[in-house]
Amino acid sequence: MLSDVDEWAAVGLGLDYGVVELRRTTDEWLAVGSALRERVAAMLGADRQLEQIGSSSVVGLLAKPIIDLAFGLVAGDDLARITSTLATDGWVYRGDAGDSGGHVFVLDSRPRLRVAHLHAVDLGGTQWVNYLRLRDLLRASPTARQAYEDVKVRLAAQHPDDREAYTNGKTDIVTTLLATAV
Repeated sequence: MLSDVDEWAAVGLGLDYGVVELRRTTDEWLAVGSALRERVAAMLGADRQLEQIGSSSVVGLLAKPIIDLAFGLVAGDDLARITSTLATDGWVYRGDAGDSGGHVFVLDSRPRLRVAHLHAVDLGGTQWVNYLRLRDLLRASPTARQAYEDVKVRLAAQHPDDREAYTNGKTDIVTTLLATAV
């Protein structure tokens, strides 16, 4: 099971803060995502809903080399307890991004080298559903993958040092793709 920083680097994961660089998602990235899901579940409860999402969950798709996970929050969850528990494993709480990502936690393998994001959103809520719908569409549809990848390549070229602009630039294609997903 891949779980340490040397292994993450060996499979091409990790990106300096703010930089936009795209690499092809590999089976090894999915293995790292699975290992991270298991780690988080072991800390927060094995019965919790955790999913690997985003481009780094679609083998062959160009993606930032950062694993994205979604964690389903349920009524009664204590965010302070979740935050302190995740901190014991190196996850840093970056705040509530609202509709742009929920409660965001990041994992760095060294200072300013990001390897994972964890988005804590309401289980069954709009963000949760959209994360899974987009992932599943990208896995199933070569046409959707190509359309998404074309936009990502263009944005990465336009904003190589501005991850926020890159991310914001994907809004229209994500909205379009979600409108076609069932």
